[in-house]
Amino acid sequence: MAILAGVLLAAFDASLPGQDQADQIAVHQRSARQAEARQDFQSAITEYELLTRLLPRNGELQSNLGVALYFHRNFEKAASACRRAIALNRDLYAPHLFLGLARAQLSQPDAAAAELEKAVAINGEDPLAHTWLAYQYMAQSRYASAATQLETAGSEQPANQDVWYALGQCYLELGKQATTQLLAAAPDGGRAWQLAAEQLEAQGNLDKALNLYRGALLRRPDIEIVRTRILALHGTLPDPGREASALVGQEDELYDRVSLFEEKARAAFERVSQIDPDSYRAHQILGDADAEADRFDDAIQEYRIVLERNPGLPGTHGALCNAMSRLGQIEEAAKECEAEIAAAPHAAAAYVEGARVYLLMRAEARAETLLNQALHLDRPPILLYKLLGKVDLAQKRYPEAIEALNKYLAVEVKDASAYYLLARACKFAGDTQGMDRAIGQYKKNSDFAGHASEAKKALDTAHRNEVDSGEDAQKENKD
Repeated sequence: MAILAGVLLAAFDASLPGQDQADQIAVHQRSARQAEARQDFQSAITEYELLTRLLPRNGELQSNLGVALYFHRNFEKAASACRRAIALNRDLYAPHLFLGLARAQLSQPDAAAAELEKAVAINGEDPLAHTWLAYQYMAQSRYASAATQLETAGSEQPANQDVWYALGQCYLELGKQATTQLLAAAPDGGRAWQLAAEQLEAQGNLDKALNLYRGALLRRPDIEIVRTRILALHGTLPDPGREASALVGQEDELYDRVSLFEEKARAAFERVSQIDPDSYRAHQILGDADAEADRFDDAIQEYRIVLERNPGLPGTHGALCNAMSRLGQIEEAAKECEAEIAAAPHAAAAYVEGARVYLLMRAEARAETLLNQALHLDRPPILLYKLLGKVDLAQKRYPEAIEALNKYLAVEVKDASAYYLLARACKFAGDTQGMDRAIGQYKKNSDFAGHASEAKKALDTAHRNEVDSGEDAQKENKD
């Protein structure tokens, strides 16, 4: 209820027509305050609705109604009340804040961010506004902007573990972006090999790490720390390798960016452990690390502790679903997907993850229902169209499958398995030329993956949320 501290009731007009009405307003005002104090938001809503009918032009009362509706989890009505408050007085802080929060709860990050930006402009000292604005920026993949907001919130609330957890996630994503840039610039360069080795060493895979360190030194004999790591792992130094390429400066700059963001992420996560080493966020960090290292049994254990500590935390059932599906626990994964949808009913990603798991179970009808629901939500993941293509292909709706797969491949241009699906759909639709083009792209991208450097294979974490059994590309067409 601390969030309500900054939400003030209206300063009523002194020229009300009659003492009886003034007394009536005072009674409803007092009842609304008492209801809020005992967290009886339904009663508070009833009182504020009566007050807004008595004083329809009072923006503060509309704002208070919106706040009560928000805490009653009626987010659409809360948003409507806040919009009315803003129309009456756009300088009020609370309606911008709670309109943004309501839109965030409805998984509408674009609309939410716009309102929260206005809230921050009016009152830049409320860490809540900065934190939730950061969450929306993260949903928009604007991680640098999100980190700026979270740094501000962390300075205002240094003991808020949610802020530090989110900040660590932002830095990890920024590190991944820098890694992608490094791989694009020098996929077989010494820094890419070094970075891959460091990550494998951190995960405890010392033999692979040693091999990659040796590969890094062959490509960049000038990197002294790589020589040190090889000796520390009891490895032998390779013979002098080739001369460094002309991309050394760019490689080093991008490697330094990756290292900086990873260090910042570690520091943020350490703050969470310092605040409470047994908190749900601390266990969530451990679960995420286990999942990233493919230790899915351990990840499942950690995520279950998270749910014990915070049963309604969005994303946790989804993380369990992903880990279980990777271990082949498909029916258990489906139950977690349904729980995630219940916890985050407006999040398109939850429906898409559920559809992916139901397709593994050959439950195409349920998968299709979830995908169609996701289509009507904000920002559905692009994977939705690949899964729709699979459903349409299974149902022999070949033109629809071709359309969906082409939408997916317009974004994910290197997904060989999607080209294989497209080739099948084109074949059954009688589009021989389309089939030949898709087969050509399938072979090209399969070859590309096969010839990628060991460093790139180790670092390439794209599509980690999708488990492809490979059966589509292995089985013969039997239709």
